[in-house]
Amino acid sequence: MHSRQEFGWSVMGTGTIATEHMVAAIRAAGHQPLWVVSRNRQYAAHFSNDMEIPDIAVDARRALEDPCVGFAYVSAARERRKHYILAAANAGRHVLCDGPIARNCRIADQLAEACRKAGIILALNQPLRALSPHQTMRRLAQEGEIGVLQSVLIVRGAPFQPPPNRHAEETVDRKEALFDHTIDSIDLARFLTGQEPATVSALAACDQRAYAMRLSGGAIFQSYESFTTAEFESVVMLAGDRGTLIANGTLSGRGSGTLVRRLNGRSELIPVRDRDQHLTTVEAFLALPQKPATWMALGEDNVIALRAAEAVRTAQNRHPALIAGT
Repeated sequence: MHSRQEFGWSVMGTGTIATEHMVAAIRAAGHQPLWVVSRNRQYAAHFSNDMEIPDIAVDARRALEDPCVGFAYVSAARERRKHYILAAANAGRHVLCDGPIARNCRIADQLAEACRKAGIILALNQPLRALSPHQTMRRLAQEGEIGVLQSVLIVRGAPFQPPPNRHAEETVDRKEALFDHTIDSIDLARFLTGQEPATVSALAACDQRAYAMRLSGGAIFQSYESFTTAEFESVVMLAGDRGTLIANGTLSGRGSGTLVRRLNGRSELIPVRDRDQHLTTVEAFLALPQKPATWMALGEDNVIALRAAEAVRTAQNRHPALIAGT
């Protein structure tokens, strides 16, 4: 018989609308959100009432010491994630956290190490990994469908739109949002290829960034991220020496997009099963104690993505060489 601790969650943070989707996913997986934790008691009370979660707390320890709680979902503002992750580690509760887990790779590494020492799982809610087109791309590439991987391309652009937030007074910095895009793109490239960032070069202008990385397996990863263009359909492409896989519209947050395979000069639409990415994430997280991670990002993955994104930021601040004659 299962104990209640195997099914109880503490939800830490009440800001983004995405949190509501995760609460629904937790319930769909057969578990129960039992506590809402926020440093603002009124926010916690409103979220608890809206989502029908029974208890609230401003002190994370009160919720995490509840013997019925076995898991923590952290969706708080970035500067508060460290506090909640460490509290969960001290209480021995597994953590699913929105990314990034910290503002820089040094703090993220400390958090990942604290969770390792505590013997708990620190996993990331990375929606791009959960999308069916991206998971299918990864599987087909691993199966050699496009031959030896040569190039990875990720392109997206749209005017800046703050993410949906329950609290209008909480603003999102544009530079921070663009940096988050870079972290997500690097994590997605690692997920799709199984290769690690090795070297980087980068260019930046106002609210847009272009960079290229040589990956550990020899492939070249290129990315363009912008808040200055009119919105266009995003592209995620894996190009091999035999064929290409192209996902369109998967980075907009408005549906799973499409996946096309191009072989021998012909393009073929690949059908993919449209799954709820929030439920997919929760189910994969719950399976981690029984089997090794497959597609989910762990704390260590976020450290690597943060470190590489910081390298991009450093590279873009170097003075570019002038081209002769200009």
